[in-house]
Amino acid sequence: MAVSLAVPASASAQSLDELGRPTEPVLQAIENLSEQQWIPEETRGTIARLVGFFRGSGEPGTPLPENGPVIAQFAYPTIMQNCIDGEQTAVGAATAVPGPAGLPLPGIPGGHLGFIFTALGTEGVAPQQVQPMTVDWFNINNGRRGTTVLSYNGINAGGPATLNGVADTGPGQVLMLLQGGVTTTLAGGGTSNCVSLPLVGSAFVP
Repeated sequence: MAVSLAVPASASAQSLDELGRPTEPVLQAIENLSEQQWIPEETRGTIARLVGFFRGSGEPGTPLPENGPVIAQFAYPTIMQNCIDGEQTAVGAATAVPGPAGLPLPGIPGGHLGFIFTALGTEGVAPQQVQPMTVDWFNINNGRRGTTVLSYNGINAGGPATLNGVADTGPGQVLMLLQGGVTTTLAGGGTSNCVSLPLVGSAFVP
């Protein structure tokens, strides 16, 4: 939503880089938006975490590893209310990784697409999930479709809470819809159920 408010529609072609991440002018426009007096203080902090995530300067950031896998960001991040410590807003980000790829472990076979969702600023994933996180996908080239349930597979054991899954999409252009939630642990005990607004994206599987 912040991207759509900050960037004119005519500039949409230049608003994302080759990996689907907001470009620096877009990030600057989002920062300028957050400085407006009508923006609540909590929302201001959320926007700062969002910008830091895409710049790679936040905790955690998104610097790409050398010789890392090809990735495709979902179209935009999501904001989850009452998520961090059961009170604060968290930013959720989703990524797709076409196979073959060695990361995330144990790897993604050729002709498959891996999905990763991270709730930034949270503790680890709780043993019991209240609401599953799913990705509905459709390969427009071969007609395959399906739903992949994301689960905890050992990524970021101490947080931020991260779920992932792999789909046998076959080669082609894949449209994706992520929705659902992730239940996280709290530092003082107990859990917090973080519900994501739906995220959409597209990724090419070679």
